[in-house]
Amino acid sequence: MVVAIAVVASACGDDGDAADGEPLPSGSLGVVRPDAATAAVFGLCDLMSAAEVVDARATFQDRSHATLHVIAAAAEAAGGDRASAAALFEAKQRVEAALARDELPPRFQRDVQNLIDTTRVALDAIGLDAPACPS
Repeated sequence: MVVAIAVVASACGDDGDAADGEPLPSGSLGVVRPDAATAAVFGLCDLMSAAEVVDARATFQDRSHATLHVIAAAAEAAGGDRASAAALFEAKQRVEAALARDELPPRFQRDVQNLIDTTRVALDAIGLDAPACPS
C-alpha cells in the first residue's frame, strides 16, 4: 500500500523543473520552489513586526521554518556553499532561541533581519531571487 502511494505521488508530482526546463535548486531535503522561498521570506518579513511570542512562533513555524531547512540544504549542495548554509542555520537558531522564551527579547528584530539577510545570501547561492519585504 505504501509503495502504491509513493508511486502515485511521484507520478503526479512536479519533476522539479522550472518553467524554462532548467532544474530547480535542490539538496538533501528536496527541491526549493521559488514560490515556497518567496513565502518563507515574506513570513520572515511579517515576523519583523511581531510583538507577542506566541504569534511570532506560529508565524515562523507555519510560514518559514521548514523551507529555511530546504534552502540551507540546497545552498550546501550547490557547489558546496557551506558558508551560506551555516550562516543561515546559525541565524535561524538565534531566532528559534528567542521564540523559545516567554517574551521576545529586545534584539529580536535584529536577529530576524539577520535571518532575512542570510536567507537572501543562500537563495542567491542557489540562483533564486529573494523578494524585498513589503513596506
